Amino acid sequence: MQIGVTSDAAVANFCVFVISPCEIKRTALQFMLQDEYETHEWSGLDQALDRIRERLPDVAIVDRIELGDADVGLMDRIRKMSPKTRVVVLVGQAGEPEGARWLAQGAHSLLPQTLTVEAVRRKVRLALGLRAAIGIGVETS
Repeated sequence: MQIGVTSDAAVANFCVFVISPCEIKRTALQFMLQDEYETHEWSGLDQALDRIRERLPDVAIVDRIELGDADVGLMDRIRKMSPKTRVVVLVGQAGEPEGARWLAQGAHSLLPQTLTVEAVRRKVRLALGLRAAIGIGVETS
């Protein structure tokens, strides 16, 4: 069953890699995205890069823990293996101190936690260059 998925998204064939050492984050993100995108989860960047030869991801969501204090070479490795992949870094909060550095190194955007289905899908749609639907809350009494 596809929840809240438009017909154009249902037939598109975009691939998303979720890379995080935290199984809970990986599973949650995969659950949020699997209705709209082919979603694969990996516990480490090396594992994901090994699989890139089989399926090039359109978007890679990489946990900040996986990036750690890595130098610029990490983003370069991702770009070398899959030049068209957009990297979204999963951060703890919107004002993450390292966020500017990751953006300067080539990350497309930052995805702050707490994760919601709407926020995650919006961030991935924007990374893919698709229109992001704007939800307007309506209260009824």
